[in-house]
Amino acid sequence: MSATSIVRKAKPVNVRDAQAQLSKLIRSKSPTMVLSHGKPVSFLVPYEDMLNLIDTLDELKDKKLLGEIERGRIEYGQGKAVPAERLFKKMGL
Repeated sequence: MSATSIVRKAKPVNVRDAQAQLSKLIRSKSPTMVLSHGKPVSFLVPYEDMLNLIDTLDELKDKKLLGEIERGRIEYGQGKAVPAERLFKKMGL
């Protein structure tokens, strides 16, 4: 799940309700945006979604991977196909 979709799917809950319903919110496994005076102050994110976000952040630190992504975008924009062999080799498969 992308960060944008997590934010869009987040249920807004004010601080008092979040405190009263914390166990329920955690068990729901849905993202929750905690509001104070109508403004976001905190976010509850399911564990698996958080792991995926951390993995994505780690990938963004990999300049080589980012270069490959950019190369792929350029080739795709030019209508070029990426051979499966090259893709598998880059993935170590």
